[in-house]
Amino acid sequence: MVDNSLEKGSKHLEYTDAMDTESIKKELDILLEEKLDRLSETADTDSFEEELKRKAEELKAAKEAHYREKGGRLRSVQQKLLHEKDLDEKLKAGKESDEHVRVYAAKAALNKSAERKVVSEGWIHRTWRLFKTLAETRKEIKGKFWYTQERRDAVYAAAFQDCWGPAINAVEEMGATAWNFFTEAMDDLWDLILILADFVIAIAWYLGSFLYYVWDLLWDVRYWVEMHRKHILSAFAGCVGVAVVSIVLITSMTAYEYSYHGKYLGVVKSKDDVLRTIDALGDKLSKATGANVSMDVEKDMAFKKIIGFGQDVESDEDILDTLTYMQDLQVEAFAINVDGVETVILESEAVAKGILTDIQNDFAGAAVGVEYTEIRYEQDVTITPVTCALGRLWNRGTAKEFLEGNETKEIPGKVSIHSVETATYSEAVPFDVVYESTASLYADETMVKTPGIEGRDVVVATIERVNGEEVSRVIISTTRVADPVSEVQYKGTKPIPVVKGTGQFMYPLRSYTISSYYGMRWGRMHTGIDLAAPNGQKIYAADGGTVTFAGWKNSYGYIVIIDHGGLYTTYYAHCSQLLVSAGQNVVQGQNIALVGSTGYSTGPHCHFEIRYNDSPQNPLNYL
Repeated sequence: MVDNSLEKGSKHLEYTDAMDTESIKKELDILLEEKLDRLSETADTDSFEEELKRKAEELKAAKEAHYREKGGRLRSVQQKLLHEKDLDEKLKAGKESDEHVRVYAAKAALNKSAERKVVSEGWIHRTWRLFKTLAETRKEIKGKFWYTQERRDAVYAAAFQDCWGPAINAVEEMGATAWNFFTEAMDDLWDLILILADFVIAIAWYLGSFLYYVWDLLWDVRYWVEMHRKHILSAFAGCVGVAVVSIVLITSMTAYEYSYHGKYLGVVKSKDDVLRTIDALGDKLSKATGANVSMDVEKDMAFKKIIGFGQDVESDEDILDTLTYMQDLQVEAFAINVDGVETVILESEAVAKGILTDIQNDFAGAAVGVEYTEIRYEQDVTITPVTCALGRLWNRGTAKEFLEGNETKEIPGKVSIHSVETATYSEAVPFDVVYESTASLYADETMVKTPGIEGRDVVVATIERVNGEEVSRVIISTTRVADPVSEVQYKGTKPIPVVKGTGQFMYPLRSYTISSYYGMRWGRMHTGIDLAAPNGQKIYAADGGTVTFAGWKNSYGYIVIIDHGGLYTTYYAHCSQLLVSAGQNVVQGQNIALVGSTGYSTGPHCHFEIRYNDSPQNPLNYL
């Protein structure tokens, strides 16, 4: 809607030279009231704002032109300055037209809204700006009666659109874009399905046509075969016969020469015969040599096909013997080198390392109280892979003995284990013997009164060994942990009688229990009596005589036999210790041995026999 009243007023101002401020104010008030009345009747906010902006510019131009003309009519500079001062005072005092104030305020608001820069904002900032804009708008339109409800709603809607419009539009655009993408994708998918369906249908049609053609051809062939059955069977039988005869003839004429590393070995009927024999060869040679032997057929063996009659082919046993007794059968092995010299050759690296470990353990193995500070070979010992003839492989036990050496002969290239150890061990300290004279024993007899006790030292030493043999010992410390206790013995002073039998026998023990008598026992003859006593108790000669035997005798264990003259002898068996020797003369009651349980015995006792002319007698008839 265009209103010409303001335009008319501005033109009137332009051509009125004598019009003063009061007349302009009155004229503007009248025109503004008319304009506001008409604007309050319409909801066209945009037209009003544009119209207001345009009229404000016209009024401003008219005002400037008016004051320029008025100032031009002033003759002096002082009058011009007073005019400008008076104008400023009037504006400050509010004496200028209220219409000017309202016009300029509306213009400033419109310019502020138009000049607002659009920047990238987030949801929080947009929401804060919305609340701020609503508050400012509410404050601006408060008390302005010409703002109808429709205009208020339009202003608020514009604020919402300005703050949240881009985000709402973006969400709507995203939804629309997603839906368009989905619908287009579904259309493309449906087109693809239709294309695949057409492709499958075409393939099925061509395949069906081909199968129908083949089926029809098979029926034609079957009909032809039915018509020529006899001729076909005859031709087929003839071909089979010719093929069989040819195969048999060629097979009987075909053989293979086999060789090992270029060395001719013989002729075989089939390669499989050699391969089968080689599989069994490893086990046979391993059993014979103690080594693990295997052959690489592809590398070691070569076959040459020959055709002819009367071939002298070898059997499996012949092949096995040929390969077994080959002197140059090559095998992969490992050598133990001593100071760079190849010493022994073994079938695997694990066996070679095992032998060296066993040698080291033999001479420097783990021991209680021993801590090794150094274990090394005195030679440079290495293990290297080699290829050698089968006959050069060593047996593990022989190789170990060769490397260790022995006491009977010198073997060049043997290894020596040098070890240095710190040993902590206990060492016995011998006790002294103190004698006391007694007339109850013969002059050459002694008897322990109080047994001695050895002392004990704990020794820490550094010991250096070569192959287990000590070559040096340095004592680091010696600690006495127990002092020795002297032994007290009785020494006899009783004169020794003439050595001869008295003809009367005494019991060989001073304290005893008869555990078995003379006679049949357990199905056999028991030729003496058993006198049970604690182990180590003294055994005495039953009568004087000469010792004819003192030593080990089969089931008797350690035994003493004394000849008393007059064809009488006595036996003292199962001793733990012998105190006399053969050829020694003894007297009746002399300590000759100690009770034990050696030989065939179930407990400590003395088996005592009396024999006449070497015939066992019942001892109880003589004692």
